[in-house]
Amino acid sequence: MPNSQIQHYHPTLSTMLYVEVVIPLAIPKLYTYAVPEEMVNAVQFGVRAEVQFGKNKLYAAIIVNIHRNTSNSSNPKPILSILDDEPVITPIQFKLCQWIANYYCCTIGEVMNAALPSNLKLTSETQFILSPLYDETEKGLSEKEIIVLEALRHRTFLSIADIRDLLEVKTVYPLVKGLLEKRLLYLKEDLQQKYQPKKVACIRLQSAYEGDESKLQVAFELLQRSTKQTMALLAYVQLAREQPIIRKQDLYNAGQKLDSNVLNAIVEKGIFEYYEQEVSRISGYEDDLIETPQLSEDQTKAVAAIEQQFQSKEVVLLHGVTGSGKTRVFVELMQEMLAQGKQVLYLLPEIALTTQLIQRLQRIFGDQIVVYHSRLNDNERVEVWKKVAQGHAITMGARSSVFLPFQQLGMVIVDEEHDSSFKQQDPNPRYQGRDVAIYLSKLHQAKVLLGTATPSVESYQNAIWGKYGLVEMKTRFGGLELPASIVIDLAIATKQQKMNSLFSSDLIHALQAAIERKEQIILFQNRRGYAPVLHCETCGWHQECVHCDVSLTYHKFQDRLRCHYCGFNAPVPEACPACGLVGLSLKGFGTEKIEDEIKIFLPEARIARMDLDTVQSKRVLNDLINDFEERRIDILVGTQMVTKGLDFENVGIVGVLNADSLFQFPDFRASERGFQLITQVSGRAGRKHKQGKVYIQTYTPQHPVIQEVLDNDFQSFFTRETAERKQFGYPPYVRLIRVTLKHKRPEVLNHASRTFENFVKPKLGEWIIGPAIPYVGRVRGYYLLDFLIKLEREPQKITYAKKVLLEGMQFTQTQEGFSGVRVHIDVDPY
Repeated sequence: MPNSQIQHYHPTLSTMLYVEVVIPLAIPKLYTYAVPEEMVNAVQFGVRAEVQFGKNKLYAAIIVNIHRNTSNSSNPKPILSILDDEPVITPIQFKLCQWIANYYCCTIGEVMNAALPSNLKLTSETQFILSPLYDETEKGLSEKEIIVLEALRHRTFLSIADIRDLLEVKTVYPLVKGLLEKRLLYLKEDLQQKYQPKKVACIRLQSAYEGDESKLQVAFELLQRSTKQTMALLAYVQLAREQPIIRKQDLYNAGQKLDSNVLNAIVEKGIFEYYEQEVSRISGYEDDLIETPQLSEDQTKAVAAIEQQFQSKEVVLLHGVTGSGKTRVFVELMQEMLAQGKQVLYLLPEIALTTQLIQRLQRIFGDQIVVYHSRLNDNERVEVWKKVAQGHAITMGARSSVFLPFQQLGMVIVDEEHDSSFKQQDPNPRYQGRDVAIYLSKLHQAKVLLGTATPSVESYQNAIWGKYGLVEMKTRFGGLELPASIVIDLAIATKQQKMNSLFSSDLIHALQAAIERKEQIILFQNRRGYAPVLHCETCGWHQECVHCDVSLTYHKFQDRLRCHYCGFNAPVPEACPACGLVGLSLKGFGTEKIEDEIKIFLPEARIARMDLDTVQSKRVLNDLINDFEERRIDILVGTQMVTKGLDFENVGIVGVLNADSLFQFPDFRASERGFQLITQVSGRAGRKHKQGKVYIQTYTPQHPVIQEVLDNDFQSFFTRETAERKQFGYPPYVRLIRVTLKHKRPEVLNHASRTFENFVKPKLGEWIIGPAIPYVGRVRGYYLLDFLIKLEREPQKITYAKKVLLEGMQFTQTQEGFSGVRVHIDVDPY
C-alpha cells in the first residue's frame, strides 16, 4: 500500500492499546502509536515496530511503553508491523539511555542512535546490496524474498522504499530482517565503507610438494643443510595432520627457534607459500589455554583489599605503578565473577591499541571473551549484541560497549581510567564512558574497578573524599625497579653545542649503547608529521588551512601540507606567496622527522614509526606491534599510541624528545595529561629483566611536572594540582559545562551568541563566562564561540543550569536567521 494510503487506526474504547516508541533520530520526545488488533499479542517492551514518521518515511522504532491512555496523541497512527519476537533492548538499557540523555543534555533518540547497531535501526532510506553469498539455487526462500534478491542482481542497490514499491505491499521490514539474518543482504554503507574482513597470515605447501610422501621427501632433501628449516617443515607436517589451516603464528609457536627468517627462506626455495585466510572477527579462540599464573604477594594483598573495599563501596580505584601486575589482579576478580554466573564488562580506551592485552586474556579465558569494537561489520555487531543478551561471560570493548544488553552484569573493569579516549567528542551524546559505566553498574547493582598507573584527578579525589575505595600497588611485579629518569636541559645542551639535530649528545650515546646491547628503544613525540609549520623568515607568512584556523603540517613522505583537523591538503609552495622569497623554512618537528633524522646517527638500526599516518588499519598496527615484540624493529618512534597497553620485555631506553610541548596548551588539564603521558611512556622501559632508563629532553627542567615524574611522586603532583584547581575554580571542585555555537558566517555567529547570552545570562548570572573564541576558532569552515559554565557541586543547581541552557539553545535556534546555527552542549568537557 503506498504511503499516501496508510490509514489512521481508530479502535473502540474497549480495545484501545497504544505504544510509546523511541525513534533513533535527534528528536526530544517519545511518540505514541496505535496497535492494530492483530498485533496486540506481539507487542512487548523492547521490540522494534515499523512506524511512519513524517509524511513518507518509515523507521524501525523501539517500543518502550504500552498503555491505554490517548492523552499524548489525539489521532495516533498505527504501527505497521512488529519486527522482533524477542526484545532487542532491556529495561535497564532504556533507563541508561534516559539518564545519558538527561545528564548530557541531548535527546533520547540521539542516544538510541548511538547505542544500536545499524542493522537494528532501519529506515525507508536504508539501502541494501546483494550479498556475494547469494546463490540462485538457494533453498528455503519465499517468493517475495526471491523477487527482492533477483532484483538486486540487476540493480546496484535497493532502499526499503524501493522494496515496498517492488512488492506492492505495505510493510517489508520483517522480510528485510529475515534476509539480513540469512546474510543474503548487506547494508550498502556496511559493505562499501565499514566492513573489512579479518584475515590471518597462513602458510601452505606449494602445489609441487602436495599430494604424496615422495614429493614431501624431495622437500626435506632440499632443506637438509638447514636444521631450522627442516624443523619448520617437520612442524608443518605434524600440524597439517591436526588442523586444515596453519597460520604463521602456529609454526612460530611450534618451534622454539623458528622465526620469519626461517619461513622466508623456505618460501624462497619454492616449498612454502604465504596466503591470507578470512576468518570471523568473533570466531572462537583456537589456541590452547594457559594456566593462570600464581598471584604474587602484592597481588594477593591487592585482591583481598579490593574485595574488602567492595563490601562498602560500589567503585574501587586500583592505583598501581606501571608494571605492577594490575592485569593479573583483574583476571582473579573476573574469574570470581564468572564462578558466580555473572557477566563482566572490560572497558578499554582504544581497542586497536590493546591487541596485546586482548590476546593475553584470551589465552586464559578463551571463548568466554567476545570483543566489541568499530571494526566489526554491522552483522557481526548484531551477533555480539545477541551473545551479550544471551549472557556471554566477558565483553571487552571501547566506550560504546556500555550500551550492550547485559543480563547479569556483576563487574565493570575500566582499564586506564584516566584516558581521554573514554570521552565522546562529536556527535551527540557527548558522554564519558567511565562515568556512564559507573551508572550502568549502579543499575545492575554491580561493582566497578577503575585501574591505572596515573589516576585522573577527579577519580583520585573521589577516593580521598571516600566516595570510591582506594587500593594501591606501589612496586613492580617481581621486585623490578622503576626506570631511572634522566633530564636533559636543552638550553644548556644547545649553548654547549651538544645538540645533534633533534637529539642531545647524551641521548645519542645512550641510544648507541642500547643498540650495541641489542636492546630496543622507544622515542616519543606527541606530534605526527614532519614539521608543524612552514613559514617565511623574511615576512613571517605561514601556510594555514583554508577551512580551519591552524597551520598546515608538512608531511615529507607525501611531500604535502596537511590539516590535522579537516584533512585539507596542499602542495608545498616553491616561494613565499606573500613576499616571493625562495626557500621557506620548516619549524618544529614531528614523528616523521625523528624517524628521518635518527637514521643519520644510527644507520644500522631498524626503525619504524607508530602514529595515525602509518597505522591506518588494525592489521598494520598488529603487524607493527608483532614486529617490535619479536625484535625485528630496534627503534620505535611514536605519538601517544606507544603509551597505551603495550608491554615489551626488551625495551631498555625511552626518549621523550620534547616534554615542553605537552604542557604548552591553554587547558587546565595540560599538566595532568603531561604527567600521565610521560609516566605512561616511561613505564614501557625495563619491564622484564632489568631497570630501564628514560631520557627527558626539555627547556624547563625545573617545571614541577618534570620533577614529579623524576621522583615518581604522584602524591606531590596531586596535591599541587588540586590546590591550583581549587584556587582558580576547576574540577573536581566545580562542575563545568561548555556551550559551543557554530556557523559559517562570523557575523551571524556573533549575533546568535548575543541572543543566546541575553537569554541565559539573567538566569545564570556569574556562573556563565563568555563568549570567547576557542584555541582553534574555525574548524571545517565553521566559526566557533564558546561559553563556559562553572557550577558548584550541587545537583539542584546543575539541573537548573542544564534546563536553562537547553531552553536557550531552543530559543536561539528558533529566532529568524539562526536556524543554521549549531549549538553544542558538552557536560563535563575536556
